[in-house]
Amino acid sequence: MQVVKSVCPFCGVGCGVELYVNSRVLRLSPAREHPVSRGHLCGKGTLSYEATYSWDRLTSPLKRVKDTFVRVSWEEAIREIAEKLKEITKTYGPEAVAFYGGCQNTLEETYLMQKVARALGTNNVDSCARVCHEPSAMALKEMLGIGASSISAEMIPLMKTLVIVGESITESHPVLSQYLTEARQRGTKIVVVDPRTTGTAKFADLHLSVRPGTDVALFNAVANYLIKNSLYDREFVEKRTEGFPEYAKGVSKYALEYAEEVTGVEREKIEEFARLISVKGVIFSWGLGLTQSSGVDGVRALIDLALLTGNFGRYGGVIVYRGQTNVQGSGDLVKPNVFPIGPMNEENAEKLAKVWDFKPPTKPGLTVTEALLRDNDIRAMFFMGFNPLASMPNRRKVEERLRKLDLLVVMDAFMTDTASLAHYVLPSAVWTEKEGSVTNLDRLVKWRFKAVDPPGEAKPDYEILGMLARELGFNFATDPKLLFEDMKKVTPIYSNLTLDSIMDYSANSRYPNGELYLYEEKFHTPSGKGKFEFREQREVKKGYVLLTVRNVTRYNTDVLTGRIPGFGMYESPLLVNPSDAKGLGLRDGDEVIVSSECGSVRAKVRVSSEVLNSTVVMYMHDKKVNYVVCDELDESKAPRYKYTVVEIRKKV
Repeated sequence: MQVVKSVCPFCGVGCGVELYVNSRVLRLSPAREHPVSRGHLCGKGTLSYEATYSWDRLTSPLKRVKDTFVRVSWEEAIREIAEKLKEITKTYGPEAVAFYGGCQNTLEETYLMQKVARALGTNNVDSCARVCHEPSAMALKEMLGIGASSISAEMIPLMKTLVIVGESITESHPVLSQYLTEARQRGTKIVVVDPRTTGTAKFADLHLSVRPGTDVALFNAVANYLIKNSLYDREFVEKRTEGFPEYAKGVSKYALEYAEEVTGVEREKIEEFARLISVKGVIFSWGLGLTQSSGVDGVRALIDLALLTGNFGRYGGVIVYRGQTNVQGSGDLVKPNVFPIGPMNEENAEKLAKVWDFKPPTKPGLTVTEALLRDNDIRAMFFMGFNPLASMPNRRKVEERLRKLDLLVVMDAFMTDTASLAHYVLPSAVWTEKEGSVTNLDRLVKWRFKAVDPPGEAKPDYEILGMLARELGFNFATDPKLLFEDMKKVTPIYSNLTLDSIMDYSANSRYPNGELYLYEEKFHTPSGKGKFEFREQREVKKGYVLLTVRNVTRYNTDVLTGRIPGFGMYESPLLVNPSDAKGLGLRDGDEVIVSSECGSVRAKVRVSSEVLNSTVVMYMHDKKVNYVVCDELDESKAPRYKYTVVEIRKKV
């Protein structure tokens, strides 16, 4: 039996696995030498290979003919798609075409996708990183220099305090629970900021049950308290940061009394939070609960606290709990307003031309959220391993937009909601059937080795993209190893990695230079200093606020977990606080209609004391939830999935 190294296809921990293969993948086990997962796997990861053999795998290219799909050859599909692309770009210009990728794809596939798009003359490229942690990447890049975690999860047990904001590790990143347990045993204090009393909150020393969308008020008040009581690191702030005077003036009006009123968190708990972070040895970490409610401003306000307390380098840092295996890498490589090499300008376009043999355009493109949720002139869209009809907010608007396209092409292993609307569906390989690299939540890059062949005529996405590129007149490398080397030439933060290091599962192959922690001596900003960014608390909406959350047995839109026996694919209840349920006259099992400005759905009530007053909860994996979630976008063009005001009416 052959043993093949790979990386779990689910969350951003990117656990190392060993696939046991005898013409088929028979089982898998955790890779003990992987530096982050350390021989652990969650329940989903243990059975992650089973979707490989799902009965409904796509095995041949499909073309829409009226209201049905017919099987076509690869040659016919690629030729017709290329012809339609040429026609659209000739008639409407290259900006009428867009390419958007998922975060299950490898670095090499993601890199090749944006290269093909830019060769066509469009910067309408993006990834699903937009809808989850683009607020994190944006704030981290502008304030610290690199849009990624600054410290490894491996360092958690060495810290005095761990702050976790808007993240339930026990549901979203279960394997990291080992670090929380070890940290508690070593005396680390754990602080959780979350509206829900999650499994992680129950494990914490201090839980701040903050009202949704009020994180900025909380963090600004904590900063004001630290400054007024001289509990911040004055030497670090003076020598290693910029913008402090303006920041200090801004937070000075955020009194603890104000924060208590706005956030609903008792003043004593806010003071305790401040004292617990006024030491060296603090990691500030966060998940979607922050980015999808308070957005980029919430992330900025939290990073400000890390700068204020001097917790960088060996003394601490920031961790972003990335939700998918390669969401960090996808966000690093694909943005519509930034080249992989840097800012979107003529100088960098010329540098890229020397490597790519064509000069990319310098006009910024549209994000995937703008393309689907705002008026625009895009007439053709490609989606690679991405199911936006199920995952985007305001589902009715997204469906209307997709139906109006002149050309919709979906590359996927399954007939997803999005694929069902496509003009062409191209069958792609899943993670066990191809090779390439992925970047986990703390910058660790590892290689997936191919274990088995894809079924029927299905192909890896890099082969499909290569076929399309050739039909369009471009001759791009499609071998993953060559693509990796090509990517390194134009992506500075990846330039020091080697294939040998990322193929060795025990190696510390983190970008940019293998560091467990960044910013020991200087930041990667132009000045070398960390940059304070003061932001005001935005107005808090009144009414019941709907939060969308993860469930430990499910994953994103259930495309994979829904095909694993015992996981996924059931309707989400509406979780309601007991006092709210009493006020609304609701009991367990009652059917209600949940309505917002965007739409309404039916759901059955589950009364839960884990939910904060005036908030209700549904699982993000349920297809129907995005009929209710509206399409408000923050500065980074990320949706506010965790801040939709709703009405609840008992169905009679």
